[in-house]
Amino acid sequence: MSGALTSRRLRALWSTLFWAALGVGSYVFGVQSALGQEAEASVLEAARFTTDPPAPLNLVSTPSVGVALLAIGILAWIVHGIVRAVGIVVISALAILASQLLKLQLLDRPGLFELDAANTFPSGHMTVFTVLVAAIIWAVPTKIRAIVALVGAAILSAVGWQLLAYGWHRPSDVLGAIALGIVAFAIATLIRPSTSRGTPLLTRTVSIGMAMLSWTLIAAAIVLAVVSVAASNQGLLLNAGQFGVIGTSILGSRSLFRLST
Repeated sequence: MSGALTSRRLRALWSTLFWAALGVGSYVFGVQSALGQEAEASVLEAARFTTDPPAPLNLVSTPSVGVALLAIGILAWIVHGIVRAVGIVVISALAILASQLLKLQLLDRPGLFELDAANTFPSGHMTVFTVLVAAIIWAVPTKIRAIVALVGAAILSAVGWQLLAYGWHRPSDVLGAIALGIVAFAIATLIRPSTSRGTPLLTRTVSIGMAMLSWTLIAAAIVLAVVSVAASNQGLLLNAGQFGVIGTSILGSRSLFRLST
């Protein structure tokens, strides 16, 4: 048991460092550099802005998030007990609160490329979906966590794609939000590693498959970004951002799954 706990803590430490570096790097490049601001402005210009997006993006509201967390908490209580349930709800709420504090109070966006552009880092919507996916992975019975992680990856990918396609957020905002949600659960795991009854089905298959798909999409995003810059094509740059966000979403869901087992 001691060896298993040590392994979980090491995994949680690696996840914390990796995703924290990604979040900080996204902010430094996307928000604090003129090159990053210019690139992300091109992505926004290529987007088709709408105030009435379809689901799942349009499902976020304060009441809906509260109801979702309550339902997940009850599920976790039934399956794993009150301690897990309270932990899931508290961690999720703190991550969402941290997202708003960072965006509205603590972080700034200097006018290096656009004057008077409001800070939108990290995305509140993406933070909500990330922590809800994390919460439900922790809440469900162990055996079905791999399947839930796959569904979670699909949901995060759809939301990330929508946030860029409809011009609600810049790529760095989305990446920073994914990183924030995962770091919150990784730190919690580092402090108190979760114990699981049973073994998830298809663990190795799902883990390897998600890793391969995520890194393939991230590599494709890098190639598209280079081509888009060479061709001065804003549409391709938007596609690059979407590929990168989808790849990161899948990688993030995989990390959450591995942290929970």
